[in-house]
Amino acid sequence: MEHTEQRFGMSAFWLKMMAMLLMVVDHINILLPLHYGEMGIYMNYPGRIVAPIFFFFLVEGFFYTSSRLKYLSRIMMWASIMSGGSYLLSLVYSELGMLSNNIFLSLGLGVVLMIGLDWMKQGSMDRVVIGLLLAVVASAVSVMYTEASLYGVICTLVFYFCRERKWLLAIFYTTTVLLITIGLGGEANLFNYEQLMINDPQWMMVFALPFLLLYNGKRGNNSTAAKYMFYIFYPLHLWLLYIVSAYVM
Repeated sequence: MEHTEQRFGMSAFWLKMMAMLLMVVDHINILLPLHYGEMGIYMNYPGRIVAPIFFFFLVEGFFYTSSRLKYLSRIMMWASIMSGGSYLLSLVYSELGMLSNNIFLSLGLGVVLMIGLDWMKQGSMDRVVIGLLLAVVASAVSVMYTEASLYGVICTLVFYFCRERKWLLAIFYTTTVLLITIGLGGEANLFNYEQLMINDPQWMMVFALPFLLLYNGKRGNNSTAAKYMFYIFYPLHLWLLYIVSAYVM
């Protein structure tokens, strides 16, 4: 089922463009830190809204695509390209260590999770069991071994189950993000305002919500170049920043 189009708001293309810009700002501060006291902390704030936006459109793509297997294969192919390229760079610039960023792997496991959920809906016991195993394994691997970790799993689940009810999405997204942010920080976050609000920027994920609600149900620019823009831009900008950091740090 497709979203009902709104007369106002932003298309998928422009929301992704905005997210990519904020992603660059975040990664510049991580790989090329400005060392301006607390300014570096605040530079990470805008980047917290990026991953939820891409997980939102991951779910949208899952429902729109004509072949979920090809959708998964494409994402995992880019996850492999990202891993391979980063490994080769780590051999050349061994003093920098490994570039661990690979959101494609998190997104790919999100697709596996949704495939599992869809199989569980199909009724037969075999499908339910296999679907449950897929969902559990994808979630566990994502939490333990990927960049998005638990936040990626939560975003996938919320956006999957609340896709057609924006008010429900708003409630569950805000509640789960804040509860997990506070919970993962333990007492240091729960009773220390500075730790929660300043030193741990993950709570800023809640501010992705207004942009998600602004989505007007339109794809916008749907050219081949626009379709593959993120797939190409994500690894290239990270590899470039990684190389630059070797000469300026």
